[in-house]
Amino acid sequence: MVEGRGKVTLVDLIRYVIAEGIVRGGPSYKCLLTGLALMAIHGLYLWIFVQHAPIFLGSDAGGMIVTGMNNSVPWGLYIAFFIFWVGVAAAAIMFGLAGYVFHHKGFREIAVIAEVQAIAAILIAMMLLFVDVGRPIRTLILMPQLPNFPQSILDWDFIVLSTYLILNILAYIYVLKKMLAGQEPSIKFEHAFMVIAAPFAIGIHTVTAFISQALVARPYWHSPLLAPRYVATAFASGPALLLLILLIAESRMGLKVDFDVYRKTVYVIVGSLVIGLYFTLSEVQEIFWYTTEPLKRAQASVLFFGKHIWWLGFLGWLWVILGVAAVLLSFIPSIRNTRKGIAILSTIVIVAVICEKTLTIVVPAFTPDSLGQVVGYVPTPIEVAITVGVHAIGFIVYAILARAALKLLIQRQSVGHT
Repeated sequence: MVEGRGKVTLVDLIRYVIAEGIVRGGPSYKCLLTGLALMAIHGLYLWIFVQHAPIFLGSDAGGMIVTGMNNSVPWGLYIAFFIFWVGVAAAAIMFGLAGYVFHHKGFREIAVIAEVQAIAAILIAMMLLFVDVGRPIRTLILMPQLPNFPQSILDWDFIVLSTYLILNILAYIYVLKKMLAGQEPSIKFEHAFMVIAAPFAIGIHTVTAFISQALVARPYWHSPLLAPRYVATAFASGPALLLLILLIAESRMGLKVDFDVYRKTVYVIVGSLVIGLYFTLSEVQEIFWYTTEPLKRAQASVLFFGKHIWWLGFLGWLWVILGVAAVLLSFIPSIRNTRKGIAILSTIVIVAVICEKTLTIVVPAFTPDSLGQVVGYVPTPIEVAITVGVHAIGFIVYAILARAALKLLIQRQSVGHT
């Protein structure tokens, strides 16, 4: 199948994605897919036959007890990375805004890869919710239903996540069909997509924060800065991940990316980091300067001083140190103006935001619990393996969809398409 073949059906598109995304990959690419598939199978096995042993095997040796979660800390690694990937999905909209609304040629070319990232990130996030609820049938409570809807924040979270996923899938299908047919995507479609998708992109992370803020017994989350902090740091990690993917595509596949895309994206990343760090400072000032809630201060001490759980304090300060380091590094011309420097900067940013937006957000709100009890939390090896397996499935989707789109982009560049 080649570009410019005329009318392209959905079946043609699926065949092309399978051919370019799986079959025609080189040895290293197929080794990558194989490794990810093995991790996914291992994680799925553990989730079905170990975590769900009481259901599927009729055994008492299994269930959620094989994780590090407990009655006092009911959210752990699954929800922590759910929060992170919702942010990554939300930030992908930045490339669509720059390309589809402001008509920047470089951003417009690679906007389809941002849509792929949004699809993969939302899939990972939703799968993490699925494995976290314990019994799969319980996922039904995530769906809008009376009499809870529309009062339930969980219902709204399901609506914005699933709608944003569908929008990006439709955009990916539309853009690839146009590219296969040798045509340019319609400006009207691009504008309509952004008008509809942009509010959902912000909404998925905002509603996720609202779920935490709605829990009365968790004063650590009772801050009006929680939702904007989620969004701010998401606009650092999401673009940073996409820049790494583009850099890999340039070095391994021969993709040509306008360096202005890297330069402008670094500005967004650094600006978002500064805002995120500022929000962190503001929360610290409120908690340790004048809060009248002793439980809130005790929970914050778990993060900022490592009280009861030392590694949380390490992660909390690592976010601040790496975040500040990334901002300072961006002032060095050899970092911000070279592809190698941008790769280093993007890696630092991703690690920093993982430290800030995962376990350091979830666990302190449960320690001490609402009764003042201190119950620690450490992810178990089974919990880690299941989480890795979920990520592997998402990365497989990312690799297949992105490679198919990248091959078309490279082909178009080689024949001089604008």
